[in-house]
Amino acid sequence: MDDQDGGDVKIRVNNLTKKFGDLTVLNNINFTIKRGEFLAIVGPTGCGKTTFLNCLSKLMPATDGEILIDGEEANPRKHNLAFVFQEPTCLPWRTVRENVAYGMEVKGVGKTEREKRATDIMELVGLSSCADLYPNQVSASMMQRITVSRAFAVNPDLLLMDEPYGQLDVKLRFYLEDELINLWQKLNSTILFVTHNIEEAVYVAQRVLVLTNKPTSVKAEIHIDLPRPRNPIDPRFVELRKQVTELIRWW
Repeated sequence: MDDQDGGDVKIRVNNLTKKFGDLTVLNNINFTIKRGEFLAIVGPTGCGKTTFLNCLSKLMPATDGEILIDGEEANPRKHNLAFVFQEPTCLPWRTVRENVAYGMEVKGVGKTEREKRATDIMELVGLSSCADLYPNQVSASMMQRITVSRAFAVNPDLLLMDEPYGQLDVKLRFYLEDELINLWQKLNSTILFVTHNIEEAVYVAQRVLVLTNKPTSVKAEIHIDLPRPRNPIDPRFVELRKQVTELIRWW
């Protein structure tokens, strides 16, 4: 996939606002995501990033505003909204293969297509050798791979990821981030990736949105004009990381 800025708008968020009583958490947020784009969201601790994802995924109703997918109001009954949480969400009574296929079962994908997609994605992320094992027989990183594979397998209109690698050590995190980028490039998915790790955001994304403190709005947008694979010690990488850090640090 090319990292250029072209492409049509897949997701449009207009005036998204979320209040809990008198507390405004999300305040009139506006942005777009292009089809096939990898967008990262960063912001200070407690700014409402998870609330933001919950509203985007329709797990929580917004107080005001709209979320459009291909020009239509986002609807989980119609659109494929896949969510990868911070903790692995494998079903312990299902094998790795059955876990990867679970979302497709829920969406009513036929058995033949389901098995083909599951096999293809497991090969891409190195799960084929443990396809018939159960979650308690694989490592924590393998369980997170299962969760990510299950989300990609439904061909989501929008894949929302909430700090999926935050619990893993640095070396493993870089490995899984590379794996994620490979999946994204091969499957042409549209991804919104929330993280508190600025280096991670600059490493994976084409564009980074920086959120303010509560009441949360979009403070800045940074285009990550770096070729892949990215080198965290490249001077331009360090410069972009510093730029995002300063935007979060100073108010």
